[in-house]
Amino acid sequence: MKVLKFSAKNIEEAVRVLKKGGVVEIPTDTVDGLVCDYYNKAAEEEIFRLKKRPREKILSIFVSSIDEVKKIVPVSENQEKFLRKIWPGKVTAVLKKDVGGFRIPNDEFVLEVLKKFGGPLLQTSANISGEPPAGGTPSTVVDLTKWPFKILRQGAVSEKELNELY
Repeated sequence: MKVLKFSAKNIEEAVRVLKKGGVVEIPTDTVDGLVCDYYNKAAEEEIFRLKKRPREKILSIFVSSIDEVKKIVPVSENQEKFLRKIWPGKVTAVLKKDVGGFRIPNDEFVLEVLKKFGGPLLQTSANISGEPPAGGTPSTVVDLTKWPFKILRQGAVSEKELNELY
């Protein structure tokens, strides 16, 4: 399996590698990340191998729209209202147990990759599991499976900011 690092200059190459089942390292609006086709199990396994990540730690999912999320999990009216206020942005939202959190990044490069790829991308930070991520502050992860929401990981967006949005 081929793993390549990309920049904004070569979106077409990133999309080509993803469509062939590869794993791509990309810059994001938070930290450098590894991405692959959400539906490609071999590529998913490659991310776990590269990161030395325990299998019980599910991967998050980059999407281009809330409608794309709805193709994977149900989204309640309350959840959708919250998502429309935080996305695109640096918040990953868990909408259903045992499914990775979803995020629409506020990053032109990643959004263009998502658009040209045409589907969701599994994603995780590009560091080895347990080591600090490269490139910035990770996203804040919120559990939206119950209300009020619960912060699972404090990151780039504070609880105060989230409460002001909602």
